[in-house]
Amino acid sequence: MQRRRQRTRLTQALGTFAAASAMLAIPMTSAQAYNPTGGILYQLGDEPCLKGRGNCAIYPKSAQLPSGRLVASFEKSTVVPETGSADRQTLPVHKSDDHGPTWQPLSEVKAPAYLSSDPRYAKYTSNWTNPYLYTLPQDVGNLKQGTLLLASVVSGDDYYYKEHKAADPDWTPSNDGDRKDLAIALYSSTDGGATWKVVNVVATGGWQGGSAGATGQNIASANTNRQTDPLWEPYLMVYKGRLVCYYSDENDYTGFDPATGVPALDPANDTAKDSLGQILVHRTWDGRGTAWSAPVVDIAGLAQDMGGGRTEIGGGRPGMTNVVRTTDGKWLLTYEYWGGGANTRYRIAGNPLEFCRGSPTDEAVTSLPVDAGSHPLATGGSPVVSRLPDGRLVYNAAGSGNVWVNESGRGNGVWKEYQTTSPAGYSRTLQYVEGTGRLAILNNQGTSTLAYAEVDLGHSTGAYYRLVNRRTHQVIGTGDRTNDANIGNGDVPDVVLEDPGSATNPDTQYWHVVTEPNGGTSLLNKSGGRAAAIWTGNATVGRRIGQWVDNSATGSWNLVRTSGGFYRLQAVKNTNLYLTGASDGAPLTLQNAAQDGSQDWKLVR
Repeated sequence: MQRRRQRTRLTQALGTFAAASAMLAIPMTSAQAYNPTGGILYQLGDEPCLKGRGNCAIYPKSAQLPSGRLVASFEKSTVVPETGSADRQTLPVHKSDDHGPTWQPLSEVKAPAYLSSDPRYAKYTSNWTNPYLYTLPQDVGNLKQGTLLLASVVSGDDYYYKEHKAADPDWTPSNDGDRKDLAIALYSSTDGGATWKVVNVVATGGWQGGSAGATGQNIASANTNRQTDPLWEPYLMVYKGRLVCYYSDENDYTGFDPATGVPALDPANDTAKDSLGQILVHRTWDGRGTAWSAPVVDIAGLAQDMGGGRTEIGGGRPGMTNVVRTTDGKWLLTYEYWGGGANTRYRIAGNPLEFCRGSPTDEAVTSLPVDAGSHPLATGGSPVVSRLPDGRLVYNAAGSGNVWVNESGRGNGVWKEYQTTSPAGYSRTLQYVEGTGRLAILNNQGTSTLAYAEVDLGHSTGAYYRLVNRRTHQVIGTGDRTNDANIGNGDVPDVVLEDPGSATNPDTQYWHVVTEPNGGTSLLNKSGGRAAAIWTGNATVGRRIGQWVDNSATGSWNLVRTSGGFYRLQAVKNTNLYLTGASDGAPLTLQNAAQDGSQDWKLVR
């Protein structure tokens, strides 16, 4: 009886809806373009490189402006033709004015020496690497809300490269060299990234001394004390009205004050043998003048015995700070760590400026709880965590192309794994896109190729629909599952017919109807953004349907209007077959054309 009453109410609702729906065009979620499999942002040609060609273009980062424009920057270490070295190297900036499906070059950010007449910046002749883009969410001193900031690693010339080329013009580098005067500079743009000015220098280091596998090895003759004191990987954030810059610091420190967190610089920093260690620190600035605070330690690493009664912190080389606020009032810091054990680690604190204050140097979290069926969070270095506007946290690291979502956003929340179309890569970044609600992913692929893609993780912008079957009056659901069926359902297809309103998670019965770049249509589930896709991708009679990352090919349909405001979903991969719900509670399958209503679907918003 309950079932009959439920169907009667649904039939009445559909009758009311029918007149309006008959006049609708094929429904779309929004006017925004959509490109889940993406394309190429930049690819190295035959230009000579200052380092190994495999990482000549690397480390993409992005931000979104109030206008909706996305901007991205990355390291491009090609030899500067006019100088034959790193002198006058710039950081490229690209833009997307359609929320991520396409990108174009926008500008080049010069080194401080060539963008400012201030003599303090004269030694910084290369704008080199590790760009971090950030749109100010509020005024900070003299910097206005909406200003686009860029923090990057700047330097003098690469003496290792110049010396080797002078000795042998045919020499080709296989790894990083040895630049002088490494520092982190702050730039600003008030015209959407088209033009830039130098704001100040956040922090200073010394010689590079090799890196990326050549740390302490590729030493220039000009580096007479064989020093390795670079700075890396800035990360910007506003906290309590001040700009915070987190970064990795290879200067030599003997320890830090547990009360203030300020590290003690080794008096022999510029001359003695280096530990090759690295710590994570931050500085703050009020937006007025040029003076940043003293550095404060976030992750100190392990103490190292340097002999002669001298110790230095930084063992294990913690690096690549990312910091996000959690929904339970805490702050999560992710970082990579190469000192043994888990190479990706986490720290949670009540204050983002006090991750290490008063804590033992080896205190860290090496794993986070995951949902049943999900693998542990990816390792392999370069962890990135992003907070979505609804509080969800999204994580990825170099060891996997998948992402993990903490749906509660809490520091102790459970993480659930989702597939993407972007393969694993070092320094892959995640950008929430206001206007679509999806994530743009920028990634290193192959030999110095930077690619982009999009991924839907549910609750994105635009209309959602229940798809009601004409024959059964049931709707398309997922059995309350939200992630890819190969992860969340034991590798079994999970898209089925269900009574409307019967799901514990109501969002699993709602779907975006999205136009693909190839002209087909995808159904993306509201709960996790997964596409209703042909299981295994083989479009044959009887093939079942499962949730899957939207890769365009297996989850693409043609919407064919029938009578009474209903549609059929014709498989793009085999236009003889249609999405079919044969009976109550049945799994959805592909079948030849039928006239019994099992292939007719009404889209009810």
